[in-house]
Amino acid sequence: RARGALAATALTAALPAAVGGAPGTPPAVAESPETHLALARALIVTGALNQAAATLAELATQIGADWRVTWHQGLRELAAGQPGAARAAFDAVYDTLPGELAPQLALGFAAEAGGDQATAARYFGRVWTVDRSYVSAAFGLARARLAADDRPGAIEALGAVPQTSSHYVAAQVAAVRIHLTHTGQSLVSAGDLREAAGRLDRLTLDAARRQHLTAEILVAAVSTVAAGQAVGDGPLLGCEPSEPALRSGLEQSYRALARLAPDQAQRIELVDKANEVRPRTWL
Repeated sequence: RARGALAATALTAALPAAVGGAPGTPPAVAESPETHLALARALIVTGALNQAAATLAELATQIGADWRVTWHQGLRELAAGQPGAARAAFDAVYDTLPGELAPQLALGFAAEAGGDQATAARYFGRVWTVDRSYVSAAFGLARARLAADDRPGAIEALGAVPQTSSHYVAAQVAAVRIHLTHTGQSLVSAGDLREAAGRLDRLTLDAARRQHLTAEILVAAVSTVAAGQAVGDGPLLGCEPSEPALRSGLEQSYRALARLAPDQAQRIELVDKANEVRPRTWL
């Protein structure tokens, strides 16, 4: 995202000159709607929304009704926090391009931004069912289902992201964290703990990320057993399913994170956490 913003900043410095027909700019480039649209996109990304609106309005007077202008107006409205206006623009684009997935995905984002989770889920689900390359639809569908307290449905959406996708690990990590949420109940269930641990075991992660997730799972497991509930039979992330063993595992995870911490303040914080959760010993 940061690289995209830097590229957009560079474009907003160069494109106005091209649009204005600066010396050396071919007339065909200066007059091209695509040049104006590229400028509008860059302005939206960099947050210059009033300039983007003016650029699009000027282009509309030059070329008339055009779905590309309407599309960018929708993007501008979405960036401006106006989901209703964005939805109207994307609806108009979809009317022009029926069956296309991009307008449906955009409608999903606009509905989500407007708090209409049911409509967002419908659009995200439609896109994700048709084309698994639209991974943002899977994440959107998961968010919409989670907002409706449909945790299994959210996990199912993320679990369908193929291993060949560059977003596979992010989807699995998100699914692990959903397993550890416990809205409507006080503790994470044994089943969710086991599912989260199983997903983590199957992932290839760097050491820090693996330890962070390990700690999150073990924190939930310690809370569950401390409340007198079982976390299933057999080891959980290498720890026996008893409170002392789980606390010991969590202590080790925090100490591993401390060794990986980038600065002294974080190391001290993590060591303090390790000392806090360590099993009580009686001499």
